[in-house]
Amino acid sequence: MPRSKRLHFKDINAIKALAFIPVYLFSILFLINSPERGVLYDAVMILKNMVFGSIDLFFFISAFLITSHALREYKYLDKFSFRNFIIRRVFRIAIVLIIALSFAYFVHPWLIEVLDLKMPNLTFPSIEPFLLLVPNYFAEFNGDHLLYILIISSIYMFVQFFIVWGLVLRFFKKQLVLLACALIVIGLIARIIHFFNGSAFFLDTFSYGVMMGFGSLTANIVRNETPIFHKIKELSKRTNTVVYVAGLVLFLGTYILCANTIFMVFTPLLLAPFFCFLIVDQTFGKNSVIQFKNMKILSHMGKLSYGFIVYQGIVGVLIVLGVLSLDYQLNSILIVTVIVIGGFIASLIVADISFKLFEKPLQRFRREFKKV
Repeated sequence: MPRSKRLHFKDINAIKALAFIPVYLFSILFLINSPERGVLYDAVMILKNMVFGSIDLFFFISAFLITSHALREYKYLDKFSFRNFIIRRVFRIAIVLIIALSFAYFVHPWLIEVLDLKMPNLTFPSIEPFLLLVPNYFAEFNGDHLLYILIISSIYMFVQFFIVWGLVLRFFKKQLVLLACALIVIGLIARIIHFFNGSAFFLDTFSYGVMMGFGSLTANIVRNETPIFHKIKELSKRTNTVVYVAGLVLFLGTYILCANTIFMVFTPLLLAPFFCFLIVDQTFGKNSVIQFKNMKILSHMGKLSYGFIVYQGIVGVLIVLGVLSLDYQLNSILIVTVIVIGGFIASLIVADISFKLFEKPLQRFRREFKKV
C-alpha cells in the first residue's frame, strides 16, 4: 500500500514545546505566588493571558493532526474507522490521566495529612464528572494547590473534541469543510456569551471552536494541496520573516492587550491564520527562516508535551508542599528561581520516564489500529 511522506508530522513537536513554555511558567508561578500584588503577581497575570494563546495552538494542532490522518485513511482505504481512532486516543492519553487522577484522589490528600499542613480552603472535586468525561463543566473545587486538576480538566476538553470530531470524520466527511466553518461560528458565539455573562471561557470546549475549525481546514488545505497551500510553501524568505515577527507579536501580546475587552472574543481569528502558516511553513516550506525541528531539545520536549503538561502541575504541587513543610518563605527571589528551574527539570524527567515506561510501549499496540 502506498504511504504518504507525512505520516507523522514530527516538525510539529517543537511547536508544541514552544506553546508549552507559557503554560509551565504560569502554573509554577501561580503555585508559589501568595500575595495578590507585586512583580510576581503581575507576571502571573500576564502569563495567564498568554496561556490562552497556547491552548488555542494546542487545539489547532490537535484538529489539524486528527483531520489530516483521517483524510489520509480515506485516501488509501476509502474509509475511516471511528473505533480504531478512539482506541488510538485511549492508548495515548489513558495512562497519564490515570496516574494524574490517582495522585489527585489518593496521594495528594495523604501527603497533606502526613505533613500536617493546614489548608482549610482546599476542596477536592467529586470523581463522578471525571468518570463521565465532563469535569471541565461540572467538577467544583477550591484551592490554589489544585491547579493541576484544572490542567487535568483541560485535557478532558480534548477528549470531548476527539469523540465529537471523530464522529464527524466518520459520518460527515463530505460536509467536513462546512462543519469546520460551523465550528468557527460556534466558537465565536460561545466566547461572546461568556463575555457578556462575565464568565470564564477557559474550560468551555465550545470556546475553542475557532481553532478546531481552522485546524481542520488547514488539514484539508494540506491534504488536497490547494493553491493556498502552495502559496504558503513558496513564500520568500523576506515575507516569511515578516509573517513570523507579526505572528510572534500576535501570539505573545494579543490576549494581554485585549484582556477583559470584547476584542478578546475575536483574538482566535487573528491567531488562526498565523498558526496555519506556521504548520505549513515548518512542515513543507521551502524558504523558511527558521526550522524548529532542528532544535533537538524542543523536538524531544514536544514529543513529551502531553505528559509534560499534566505532570508539571503535580511536580509543582509536590515542590511547594515540600517547601511549606520546611517552613521556607516563598517570597524569596532565590527560592522562586530554584523552584522554577528545578520544577522544569523534574517535570521533564518524570515525563520522559513515563513516556519510555508507559506511552512508548503502548505505541506498538496503537499501530495495530493504524493501518496507513
